[in-house]
Formats: sequence, structure tokens, C-alpha cells
Amino acid sequence: MANRIARVIQSFLGGAIIAVVVTVVHGESFPWVLTAGLLVVAAFLVSLRLLTDDRIITIAGSLGVLVTVLILAQRSTGGSVLIAANDAGNVWVIGASLLCGLASAWPHIPSGSAR
Repeated sequence: MANRIARVIQSFLGGAIIAVVVTVVHGESFPWVLTAGLLVVAAFLVSLRLLTDDRIITIAGSLGVLVTVLILAQRSTGGSVLIAANDAGNVWVIGASLLCGLASAWPHIPSGSAR
């Protein structure tokens, strides 16, 4: 049980770290850096889904991405925002949300030996 809790925390933190990095750089060289960032998020979530039989770990990674993006999208006390309401910001927020939803809802595919 402690091992499962540790994995959930690790996947949440991994998703949060990826989301922070992509949020900071998503507007640079639009659309190339944003596309690479979405590919990193997709690769992270797909790897969680394929390497573990536990859907909770994938959901925790998805929540790490989503919660971090939503927190960083808020206006700070100084009035600045990290995710502007432009094309890059909209694609980042909507793309990350769709990827997280797809990865979390993806059905379990049994391995070749389990068929």
C-alpha cells in the first residue's frame, strides 16, 4: 500500500514538473515549442498508462498536469499571467486537458501473454 501511495505521489509530481516547464516556455517559437511540450505530456501520460496496470497512477499524473496548468493560468497579485489568452495559451490549456482526459479514460489493453 505504501508503494502504491509513493507511485501516485511521484506521478503527480512528475506531471506537475512537466506542466511547469511547458507552461513557462509554451509561447516561445509558436507552434514548435508548444507542439513539443504537448508531445512530452502525451509521452508521459501514455508511458504511465502502458507501464502500470493501475489507472490511479495515470489519473494522478493527469491531475498533476491539470492542477498545475490551472494554478499557473490564474492572474497573480501583480496582475501578470503565465498563460496569456492567445492562441498559444488556448492550445496549451485545451490540449493538455484533452490529453489528460484521453490518457485517463483509455481502456486497459491486456499484454500478449494475458490473451
